[in-house]
Amino acid sequence: MENFQYYNPTKILFGKDVVDQLCNEIAPYGNKALIIIGQGSVKKIGLYARVLSLLNICGVHHVTYEGVKSNPLVQDADEAVALAKAEKVDLIIAVGGGSVIDTAKAVAMGFYVEHSVWDFYLQKVARPTKALPLINILTLAATGTEMNSATVLQDDASGMKKGYGAPCLFPKVSFLDPSFTVSVPLNYTAYGIADLISHSLEQFFGKGEAPLTDLYTASVIKLAMDYGLKLMQDPQNFEYRSQIMWLATNALNGTLKAGKNAGDWGVHGLEHTLSVLYDIPHGAGLSIVYPAWLKYQFPKIKDKLAFLAKEVFGTTQMDKDKAAELFIAHLEEFFRHIGTPTRLSEAQIIKSDAQKILDNFKLNKVTGSVYSLDEEDYQGILTLMW
Repeated sequence: MENFQYYNPTKILFGKDVVDQLCNEIAPYGNKALIIIGQGSVKKIGLYARVLSLLNICGVHHVTYEGVKSNPLVQDADEAVALAKAEKVDLIIAVGGGSVIDTAKAVAMGFYVEHSVWDFYLQKVARPTKALPLINILTLAATGTEMNSATVLQDDASGMKKGYGAPCLFPKVSFLDPSFTVSVPLNYTAYGIADLISHSLEQFFGKGEAPLTDLYTASVIKLAMDYGLKLMQDPQNFEYRSQIMWLATNALNGTLKAGKNAGDWGVHGLEHTLSVLYDIPHGAGLSIVYPAWLKYQFPKIKDKLAFLAKEVFGTTQMDKDKAAELFIAHLEEFFRHIGTPTRLSEAQIIKSDAQKILDNFKLNKVTGSVYSLDEEDYQGILTLMW
C-alpha cells in the first residue's frame, strides 16, 4: 500500500430542494457573488431564476457570466476573471455541470493574480495559495469536480487541454439535487456514466496494493452499470438519478485513490486530444479510448482485469486471460447498450486524421503515471480505437 493523505473539506448537501438552504450556506462568504452558468440549460429548467430569487431574498448582490461550453475554454475563464475583478465579488456560485465548475475553479484562483489562468495549467507560475470561495449547484452527474480540487481547461488556439489542482480549489459547499439532472438528455446522461466509470478505472490502475480501495472501486463500477442501465430505460426516475449522481461524486472525491498513487490518467490524456480536435463530449471520448487502452495494455494488466471481471460481472472463469478478456468485452457491450461510442468511426472521426491525432498526442506529451506512453504506444492504441 502506498502512503496517502486523505483530505476533503467540501460540504455536501444532497437531495431534493436542498438548494433552498443556499442563503444559510453562503452567508459566511460575503454578499456579492459571480454566478457562472453554461449555455442556457439552467435557464430553461428554471434553476437560474430560482437561484436569483434566493439571492435576492438573502440580500446577496450578483452578476452573471454566461456561455461556458461543454469542453471549457481558458478564454471564458479569463473573461470571467475580468468580470469578477471589475465587480469586486466575494464569492463564486457555479450553476451547471463539470465544465461550469471547472471554469469557476479557474476564476477563483485567477481572481488574485494578474496573469492568465492558463499559466497555472501550463505550470509557468507557482501554485496558488488562495482562491475565492466557491459554491456549486450541480446539474450533471459525471465529473466529480463538485467534491475535489481539480479542474480541466483547454485552449483551442494552441490545441492543448490541461488539468490542474490545488488545495485552495476545493469547493466550500456543493448542492446535489438529482432532480436538476432529470432534464439532461439521454446521450449526455450516458456520457456522464462513462465518465464516472473511467474515473474509477484510472485510479484502479494506480500504483499500490489497496484491497479495500479496489473492492470499493469495483462496487462503484458495478453500481454505475446496474443503475445506468435502469436509468436509460426510465430517465425520469429520481431514485436512479440519485444513485448515479452520488456514484459520480464518489468516483473522484479522493476515496478511490486511498492506498494508491493518484492513478494513471493516461486514458484521460489521450481523450483530451479528441476534445480539443473534435469538440467531442468528454465521456463519449473516454468510452472510445478506454477499451482500446485496456486491449493495448492487456499483458501488463490482465490480473487486474480478471479481478474486475469477477467483482463487477460475477464471472466464474478461472483462466485469468479469459476472465480479463471478458471484462473488456462486457465493458464495451455496456457502453454500446447505453449509447456511448466505442470506436472513432462512430464519432465520425476518419482514419485519414490519424497523423493529426498522433501529432496532438505528442504536442500534449500524453502519458500515464504508471503505464508510460511513447510514440509507438500512441500508434498502437490509436489503431485499436477504430
